[in-house]
Amino acid sequence: MSRINRRQFVRHAGAALGASVLPLSLQRALAAPAQGGTLGSIAHVVIFSQENRSFDHYFGSMKGVRGFGDDHPMLRQNSGDQSVFMQQDLVVTGLTHTPFHLDTSCVYDIAHDWSTQHTAYNNGRMDAWLIAKGPFTMGYYKRTDIPWHYALADAFTLCDHYFCSTRTSTDPNRLYLMTGTLDPQGRNGGPATNNSFGDLTWTTYPERLQAAGISWRMYQEQDNYDDNALAWFKQFKTAQAGSPLYENGMRRRNIADFRNDVMNDQLPAVSWIIAPEALSEHPRGQPNAGANYVNQYLDALASNPAVWAKTVFILTYDENGGFYDHVSPPVPLPGTADEFVNGESIGLGFRVPTIVCSPWSRGGWVASETFDHTSILQFLEKWTGVAEPNISAWRRQVCGDLTSCFDFNVSDTSRPVLPDTASLASASQGQCSTLLPLPAYSTTMPPQEAGQKPLRKSPVQLDCWLSSDLANEGKVWINWANKGSKSAPLQINANKHRVDGPWFYQADPGQGGKDYWHVVWYGGGYYDLEVHGPAQFMRRFRGYLNAKAINGQPEPDVKLLTQGPGQPVTITFSNPGSKPVTLNVVDRIAAGGTVNWAITLNGKETRTLSFATTNDWYDLGVTVAGDSYFYQSLVGHVEGRDGLSRPKLRRWS
Repeated sequence: MSRINRRQFVRHAGAALGASVLPLSLQRALAAPAQGGTLGSIAHVVIFSQENRSFDHYFGSMKGVRGFGDDHPMLRQNSGDQSVFMQQDLVVTGLTHTPFHLDTSCVYDIAHDWSTQHTAYNNGRMDAWLIAKGPFTMGYYKRTDIPWHYALADAFTLCDHYFCSTRTSTDPNRLYLMTGTLDPQGRNGGPATNNSFGDLTWTTYPERLQAAGISWRMYQEQDNYDDNALAWFKQFKTAQAGSPLYENGMRRRNIADFRNDVMNDQLPAVSWIIAPEALSEHPRGQPNAGANYVNQYLDALASNPAVWAKTVFILTYDENGGFYDHVSPPVPLPGTADEFVNGESIGLGFRVPTIVCSPWSRGGWVASETFDHTSILQFLEKWTGVAEPNISAWRRQVCGDLTSCFDFNVSDTSRPVLPDTASLASASQGQCSTLLPLPAYSTTMPPQEAGQKPLRKSPVQLDCWLSSDLANEGKVWINWANKGSKSAPLQINANKHRVDGPWFYQADPGQGGKDYWHVVWYGGGYYDLEVHGPAQFMRRFRGYLNAKAINGQPEPDVKLLTQGPGQPVTITFSNPGSKPVTLNVVDRIAAGGTVNWAITLNGKETRTLSFATTNDWYDLGVTVAGDSYFYQSLVGHVEGRDGLSRPKLRRWS
């Protein structure tokens, strides 16, 4: 920025209080050079929330993300190892359907209220999408359908573990985006669990910015599709023209006003943008028409290079709109404060597309840290120093603040080449006016593009292992530890031999935990348990606790422990019996499934294995000679440094 532009920024960001009392991050922004720097190099954050699309629905076929090529998805209980990609038919028992390609740009609106979203979730089983939503839930687009969205993700940073905040409709999720809560205790007009409620009265984040002297503004058309969450609050409804709440939060300002503010260096520190209904991407709205609208705002930012060089632009979607996603969202433990309504967990909701655009997030990265809409508020907190106390303690433990999406040592202010959105929107309009979408039931998995993406590091480092306890009522224990800096929700499923579950836990930083399963009581000694955590962490433990009755030898214990980024893992094999046991260990990533370790055990043996050549990804399978049922799958990533996304392997059948 020029000196006069910096002065203009001070006037709009906090002249009422004087620059000396601005948060340190904003003071640094005024003095920071245009290239490189720190969080303080940011001068503007622009947040654009579109409508009703899930991650798999838009990006399931994109290379390098956790999409249709996920080779360790959750399995449907007692289904014969069928994954949650295979959803049960509405009528025919045993018939399943996989995601299908939508052959038109328009699709019907799908139920996405509190009731149907929780039904599809099915307490974490993720197996009732067709039952709750109908056939269109399984429809998806690919690169040729929405090329601008794919190009934007390839140019900047795509978050593939970003969840909407609650498993329900638009309004509650936009409340989380703007205020950090839906008032679960009902103290100020909530709980707002659907799109129908009275006047709300709690404090919003824009009000906190206003009190701190930090400039903010809502950009919205005359038709804002009632997506302005501020308009649901009494203090904004009653605000008079000329007051800060009315002028910044309620007055209509369109793309021309935004462009004018950019060109005159009058863009506020924080901006929210709302699209009109037809351009919001809400079904039956067209994705490419929405892309054309969003792209106009990006063009406006790029029209002033000095502003673009200091701006973060976040494109997200308020909720999944009822569209299918295969990743079970993290949930809090029962009784967690401010996270339950009438005994049901509020969130997290399902994954939604989120792209972080800035000079410091260029390069087609994927960020797999756990985020939700409160992550945007946490990012604003860290940047401005203005706290949002409405965010629950649990969300702060689990959801990151988006800073892992950036590398402030590298700044690329060039304008990426994106497809012509005007022609895309025009073509879509013609298609939608002549074609009606039809469900195309599919029984084969859709392809995912080949290739990897650069991967941002995650703050979670999980270890997990099973130990058997035949002598004490026939139990197996699942143990876990988290060597990272953020809490990690865990979901443990029984693939077979039981009809209950799933079970939910939380691995906090520097902490361990464990729980047991009575496998003799419930499965006659047989067990098949799976553990799922963030960043594609998975363990599968399958065995027969009474194996000693078959071969005179109890099952061995296998314990894999990570040691840090770039460091080899240690694998300890323990033989609780008195006879030697031969184990076969298959590394599916490093050598295409051809490396085997035959280990004869009589006691304990520890080995090390490096995954430096696989970008710190590991995928090991362990079997025991003479025991056809014993199997352990150890899948994860050694965290702590940037790398490449998981290589695509064969899929579970």
